Amino acid sequence: MKFFFCIFFSVVMLPLLHAEAIDSLAVQPVEGVFPDSTLRVAKIIIAGNETTKGFVIKREMTLKVGSLITHRAIGYDINRIYSLRLFNRVDIEVIPDSSGNDDGNKAPDSTATLLVLVNERWFFYPYPIFGLKDHSWSHLYYGLGVVHTNFRGRNEQVYAQFVLGYDPYVSFQYVNPLIEPEWNLFLNTKFQYAVIRNKSLVSLQNGPEFDERHVDGEIILGKRFSLFSTASASIEYTRIAVSDNRAGRTLSPSGTDSYLSFNAGYQYDTRDLGEYPGYGTLLTIGGSKLGLRQSEVNYQRYDVDYRRYIPMTGGVVFAARIFGSAVQGGTVPNYGHVFYGYNERLRGRFNDIKEGENIFGGNAELHIPIISPSYIRFEEIPIEQFQVIRYALYLALFADGGAAWYRNQPLALDRFLGGYGLGLHFLLSYSAVGRIEYAFPGKAGKGELILDVGAAF
Repeated sequence: MKFFFCIFFSVVMLPLLHAEAIDSLAVQPVEGVFPDSTLRVAKIIIAGNETTKGFVIKREMTLKVGSLITHRAIGYDINRIYSLRLFNRVDIEVIPDSSGNDDGNKAPDSTATLLVLVNERWFFYPYPIFGLKDHSWSHLYYGLGVVHTNFRGRNEQVYAQFVLGYDPYVSFQYVNPLIEPEWNLFLNTKFQYAVIRNKSLVSLQNGPEFDERHVDGEIILGKRFSLFSTASASIEYTRIAVSDNRAGRTLSPSGTDSYLSFNAGYQYDTRDLGEYPGYGTLLTIGGSKLGLRQSEVNYQRYDVDYRRYIPMTGGVVFAARIFGSAVQGGTVPNYGHVFYGYNERLRGRFNDIKEGENIFGGNAELHIPIISPSYIRFEEIPIEQFQVIRYALYLALFADGGAAWYRNQPLALDRFLGGYGLGLHFLLSYSAVGRIEYAFPGKAGKGELILDVGAAF
């Protein structure tokens, strides 16, 4: 547990030591005709939101009535609104009020109107599902889903999915980011039935490959304390049955583990753009008690994840991450282990599987813009919600490192593995990110080509 508390101290204290004032945000400036630090917001007008309620947009803005207007704050708010994933394009225009001095010059701290212009995406539609599980092209899944990403125009999300292929599942989810305005509470409910291929190498020592049948239901209730801070608590029911019952694959001799869990978490998030940040901090702290009044499943897991995105000269961004997960208490079932080689990957050792009860790792990337975020409009496309395309291209240099181990093992340096390399990152509309990378292992070895989707962190 000393390992966990060292990480906990570092990731909790670092954001406090690097606290930023919103008026000095170091994001990319936005072109405009107004000077910095002379105008304050008189009112905010939203246009183009035929479905979306205005308060959904204003909740994401740091600029409020009375705030000092700067190019940096405008650029930051544009990215925050775009991160809602409700719009193809977001622009903010500053319209100074007509009043001024007798000579026609604006007086210091005069007022202006902010005109927020948005172009809405599709919100309700059936859609094909196709993707990669665990970042592996051999783990393809496919299916159909129905989604409403902006139910009632309040940024509520309703999902229903049916998926085949690798790790098939059926799931239903409802997310309401504001169920009670006075207390600023949010709600997330979900249910899923899934057949998951065993990941544990330890379980394979006792026999052939097998599947785990998961039934999960969870209710999450949380509070948003500010634009950047949220806390939540949840109760979850889990039932896991294995297709081939052998010793160690479940804690229950019957081959089926059923238990309740209580989870609590806190998140501090100042990132400007969710899918590919150029500025900000993300700190996530979580704790889970797995097994309430249960004789077989009865242990605790603690998680921390700290990410920092620092803009530099010329649009270059330095990104870094440190994370860890540690357990305490009773026996951890094999399906409760943590891994490198599945969801978490070490580039340079992309397909190496490392298993344990605890995990610790870090990543660093340098994003160099080749094509800065831009828009292009295709009038020929018959569906208006697909006419506006947002795109960007970055050269990335990266390094990864980490280790997974069991509680009865010391955390030694020889357990750490890593890799490094470079690649191209493509940003497309509807928050899509694609990566082509070439990585080398930390020690001498052959390089590997990586084709992946989504940002590494």
